[in-house]
Amino acid sequence: MAEAIDISKQILDNEYRWYAISVNSGQESTVIDHMQERVSKKAMDDEIIDYLNPIIKEVYYKKWEKVIKETKLYPGYIFVRSKMNEKVRYVIRNTPGVRLIVWAEIKPIPLSQKEYDDMVAHIEEKNSRVEFAVPFQEWDVVTLRDGDFNGMKWLITEIDIAKGMVYVNVEILGRNTPVMVSFDKVEREA
Repeated sequence: MAEAIDISKQILDNEYRWYAISVNSGQESTVIDHMQERVSKKAMDDEIIDYLNPIIKEVYYKKWEKVIKETKLYPGYIFVRSKMNEKVRYVIRNTPGVRLIVWAEIKPIPLSQKEYDDMVAHIEEKNSRVEFAVPFQEWDVVTLRDGDFNGMKWLITEIDIAKGMVYVNVEILGRNTPVMVSFDKVEREA
């Protein structure tokens, strides 16, 4: 009995901290929904107060159409901000889809404030400049799909990822002239 008391004292932490939770990959959002439901039913809303499933947005082109895709930054992990005691540990650990609280042999170890701040900064940076999965490289041969030069083949001389544009040299009056064309107006040759 004395051992059980010692373990519960080791787990007790009345400060709100972020904890990493290993979950079944692909079920991160479902696990958060289940956990929120369990917390609400047990009236523990003041003990587990926040949930995080880090997602970033990426842009790529599929069949020459711009597609924005959400990608999990840490597949198989979610983060909860909570106090920590035996009751909280039990609710988290027994939520369907949860595998373990990271580093929780006896006492769950929270993320440091720096680790959390770095993770949030990384997410914000990635989402503030939605990244392109560029379907081209310099010197690829492409076919123009639109405009006066529709169907003509040209070499890409430069790529501007930020603008989603490529530069191709188009021959006008016997001279190569660089022309800026958006990604969706050109198609790479196979």
